[in-house]
Amino acid sequence: MDEMTLDFIYNEDLIKIQCKRNEYIIDIFKKYLFKINKDINDIYFIYNGNKINAELKLEEINNKDNEIKILVSDINDKNNEKIENKITLDQYKEIICPECGDSCLIDIKDYKIILNKCINKHNIEYVLLD
Repeated sequence: MDEMTLDFIYNEDLIKIQCKRNEYIIDIFKKYLFKINKDINDIYFIYNGNKINAELKLEEINNKDNEIKILVSDINDKNNEKIENKITLDQYKEIICPECGDSCLIDIKDYKIILNKCINKHNIEYVLLD
């Protein structure tokens, strides 16, 4: 399959963009920015917990899925300070697997937080609750 859907999530709004896997990400961003009437210098894009390099082709960041979610955030926070690759928990409505960026479940066992049961079957054990 050559077609792919990108779900851009910005301020709790979802916009879907259809694109081809061999498109450059900067061109896809331009389509999205036109729809939301924003400048590329005012926002940044996160996929899989990392800031996206706009000079890559889409197939270079994900070549296996037909639909991926991209988190869009303002460069400046409420206090007008720069945010550098910082993702806050209130930007998500669901638990996100840090390995693949898909939804997962959270379990608490033996005073440990465990993220598991994502689509790729990752199992990540985190910190103790104490």
